[in-house]
Amino acid sequence: MIQIKNKYGVINISNDAIAAITSRAVAECYGIVGLGRRGANGLIEIFKTENSGRGVKVLATEDGVALEVYIVVLYGVNIKTVSANAIEKVKYAVEKFVGVKVENVIINVQGIKVDN
Repeated sequence: MIQIKNKYGVINISNDAIAAITSRAVAECYGIVGLGRRGANGLIEIFKTENSGRGVKVLATEDGVALEVYIVVLYGVNIKTVSANAIEKVKYAVEKFVGVKVENVIINVQGIKVDN
């Protein structure tokens, strides 16, 4: 949870809210099929935007937040370019909507989806 103090009081922003903003920003990126996470059985679960926040870890730091995002990309896209685009989009969205500095964004590519 992030706490922002100002002269009027304290604002608490939950990690779930930050994760939802992050997942929405990632969903808008070209080449990303969805958020992914390894399930208990070792298989990769793919989450669409209706499961906002899943596949995102939020860690509050002294100066802001650090985010770890698990994604599944579309076959044939340049993973480095898609990941760099996702990092920039997530950083912009979280800083704009939450008003907290994003210290670090880690993108973990969990899989590649082939359209049939």
